[in-house]
Amino acid sequence: MLEIEGFTKRFGGVTALDGVRLDVAAGRVHALLGENGAGKSTLLKCLSGVHRADAGTMQISGRTYQPADPRAAEAAGLRTVHQELNLVPGFTAYENAYVGRAYPRRFGRVDWKAMRARFAALRDRYRLDLDIDAPVGRLSVAKCQIVEILRALMDDAQVLILDEPTASLSEDEATVLRRIVRDLANQGCAIIFVSHRLDEVFALADDYTVLRNGQSVGSGQIADTSRDEIVALMAGEAFRHERHGDARAPGDPVLELSGFRVSPVRAPIDLTVHAGEIVGLYGVVGSGRSSLLKAVWGASGVAEGDIALEGAPLPASGIESRKRAGVAYVCEDRRHTGLVMHHSILDNAVLPHLDHHRAVGSLPIVSWRRARAGIRSALEGLSVKYGGLGDRISTLSGGNQQKIMIGRWFDPSLKLFLLDEPTRGVDVRSKAEIHALCNRLAGEGAAVLFATSDLEELLMLASRVVVMAQGAVTLDAPNSAVSRQSVIDATFHAPPQPSKPEIRV
Repeated sequence: MLEIEGFTKRFGGVTALDGVRLDVAAGRVHALLGENGAGKSTLLKCLSGVHRADAGTMQISGRTYQPADPRAAEAAGLRTVHQELNLVPGFTAYENAYVGRAYPRRFGRVDWKAMRARFAALRDRYRLDLDIDAPVGRLSVAKCQIVEILRALMDDAQVLILDEPTASLSEDEATVLRRIVRDLANQGCAIIFVSHRLDEVFALADDYTVLRNGQSVGSGQIADTSRDEIVALMAGEAFRHERHGDARAPGDPVLELSGFRVSPVRAPIDLTVHAGEIVGLYGVVGSGRSSLLKAVWGASGVAEGDIALEGAPLPASGIESRKRAGVAYVCEDRRHTGLVMHHSILDNAVLPHLDHHRAVGSLPIVSWRRARAGIRSALEGLSVKYGGLGDRISTLSGGNQQKIMIGRWFDPSLKLFLLDEPTRGVDVRSKAEIHALCNRLAGEGAAVLFATSDLEELLMLASRVVVMAQGAVTLDAPNSAVSRQSVIDATFHAPPQPSKPEIRV
């Protein structure tokens, strides 16, 4: 269906793609793999008409394919679902589906009823739970991802590109998505599937191509390879993924929650995290893990109950009180709420600790000379690859952005580190480096509490596993005492609901 030969793309003196070859067959799911910065995004942009290649040829169904822009790519039957969401927050799901498309009309006016009916039929065809009348700005990241995918399926596609489609989905929702992908492949669609989750690649993909440093370094059928071989091709060396287990004995309690409620309608939570301990929160989207992290960070105005840090009580809300006490927080969505994408690397790196780089005493004036020296040293320790500190942070790969977002909080006074999806959308090497950073913090005596939807990451990094379902804790045990099955069972275990007060009339 799609053939690429000798693809080369340069940006100034930088060669992003160097003679890439890719063959994608109809009715097959083709995994495109590689570290961040390997050339995957550049290749996808060339395929979708955003960039023009400097050399090489492309064909779709045997016909020469040279899209001048994304509209031309869509006209040729190629659809792309990007990793970063491109939706209008104030529009409903079905209104977003028609952005860039011709609206159905009736008597010269937009036929809103026909628009909604067509999108609803597509949702029902794939048996998805989605409120298509709610503004997407009110939907979760996972629901927005599903809207993006349905939007791409509004017209028949010969080639469908899915860039990290499950990065923000729960295991249950990812299973639904994989079913959709398999159905599309069975209907004859050629699918390019980009993912850093190797477990789902081996469960879903038929074929694979690995990029490294802008070159295609390996391809074949998934059935004929192994995880270690894929990782070796991606990184040039194999990373060993082993369970953290109980490598170190936990110290004194750092975080103590007693009868802590994220909101008045949620069940109370009792949880203790010790110094040197890495506690992983696991659960489906809506289980309450992200809400719990935000509430501990003090960002919830409705949280209630007792919360203490090293025995000292904290107010139920208030971010400044957490920062002063030695608490740090890394959010799930680095693009929209974690980083200021149009600002420089330096600006983003110094944000949490501007007061550490003051020129004079208590005056709010930053000594940029001092800040540059400190940040250069910090980024070197984080193995961040960048050009200059004045470059926009949007020019970095996702893995390097994530390392900056995490590493900028490092401080000798750090006692508790809260991380929501710390390795979302990063490659194998960056994931290993981020895990090493978490282990380094724990080794220095900090307590780490992180939320993840990646079961492999949970078992690899956490020394203690806490599973949540419907806002309640359904499993709390050492890593060595749990299995994949016990975690999954606890994930879908419905906790007892609090009894409602009897109403007498």
